[in-house]
Amino acid sequence: MTKVTFPLHRVICTRLAVATALCAGSLLPPLATAATVGNVFVSYVDGSPRYASERRDASYRLFIRGKTVRPKSGTGGTGGTAPGTSSRISQQEGRRQLTPLIAHFARLHQVAPELVAAVIAVESGFNAAAVSPAGAVGAMQLMPATAARYGVGNRADPAQNIDAGVRHLKDLLAQHGGNVALALAAYNAGQGAVARNGDRIPPYSETMLYVPAVLSAVARGNRQ
Repeated sequence: MTKVTFPLHRVICTRLAVATALCAGSLLPPLATAATVGNVFVSYVDGSPRYASERRDASYRLFIRGKTVRPKSGTGGTGGTAPGTSSRISQQEGRRQLTPLIAHFARLHQVAPELVAAVIAVESGFNAAAVSPAGAVGAMQLMPATAARYGVGNRADPAQNIDAGVRHLKDLLAQHGGNVALALAAYNAGQGAVARNGDRIPPYSETMLYVPAVLSAVARGNRQ
């Protein structure tokens, strides 16, 4: 495995800047009434499970019941947030909404939930509506080819997005014998880039920042 050493403060600051930009808007508008978030529905029409965050047709049944969220007293759904904290609160809200999906699909596909959460934190800042300039979509930033490979009909659907992203991550871990750093490099730069560089982390500045940023997020998650 290639050792990549970067000053930790540079890695964290860089990734926080990206996450802040991605999380500029809240995942949900201010809630005026109680709502349920984090539902997962499943359909077995074709013999294999298809997941979604909403009932797409009559074949879908509730698989995981989300949490009921009620507005905080005193906010009135119009604010009440201290200046400069909206991005942080948006990311906290996104994390809270996506945690049931992360836990479910990590367990289903036998990938460490801390790793899945760390990838989502760095990829999208827990923003299920994130869209990159390159066209990656959702919490795990799926590109069209990856989504098609895993049968995703709607990349913006959080359940489909995380299901496919975790399966992709699992496949990359298997291809690299459990080497997390190389799997992350392939997730970011593509398996072809890793192969062309002799199964080493490609010398791309983004990838060389990405891998330690995710590993740092995993370490923080394990300490919580």
